[in-house]
Amino acid sequence: MTTQPGGTVRHFTVHATRLTAEAFEPYGRVISTARADLTRKDGDFTARLHVSHRVPAVIENINRHMDHSQLFIPLGGAPVVIVVAPPDQPMDGFDPSTIVAFVADGTQAFTFDAGTWHIEPRALVSDTCNLINVQTRGYERHTELIRFAEHHVNVALTIDVAGL
Repeated sequence: MTTQPGGTVRHFTVHATRLTAEAFEPYGRVISTARADLTRKDGDFTARLHVSHRVPAVIENINRHMDHSQLFIPLGGAPVVIVVAPPDQPMDGFDPSTIVAFVADGTQAFTFDAGTWHIEPRALVSDTCNLINVQTRGYERHTELIRFAEHHVNVALTIDVAGL
C-alpha cells in the first residue's frame, strides 16, 4: 500500500450488506449442504474457540493468510460482520475502495479463501460473540498485515441493520 504524500488522509466508507453465497463467492464460501474444500500449503489445521468483539466504526487494519483458507462457524446464533477485500489486491498499492462488508445472520458458517484480505468476524448486536475458527497452525508465518493509519487512510464501516 502506498502512503499519501504530505500526510493527507484518504477517507473510505464501507457499507455492509446481507451475506449471500453469490455475493461472497470472490472471497470464500458460505457453507451449505455441499462440501467446501479447505486448502493449505503446509501444517495441520487447528480449531479453537474465538471470542469476537463488537464491530468497530473504523477499520484499523486488514490482513490475509497466503498459505491456507480459514473457516468460521458461529455459535449461539449471534449475527456477525465480515469485512473482506479481493485476494488479487497487492500489499503494495492496496486499494481500500475494494473493501466490502457482509452481515451473516448467525447461522451461516463461511470460509475465507487463501489470500483474501479480511479482519476477524465481529459481533453485530452484542459486545462479544463466539465462533469456531479453523486455520493452520503456522498462520503467523504466512500473514500479511496492512495498518491503515501508517498509510494515512481512514476506512469507516456503516451498517444499516434495519435495511438488512
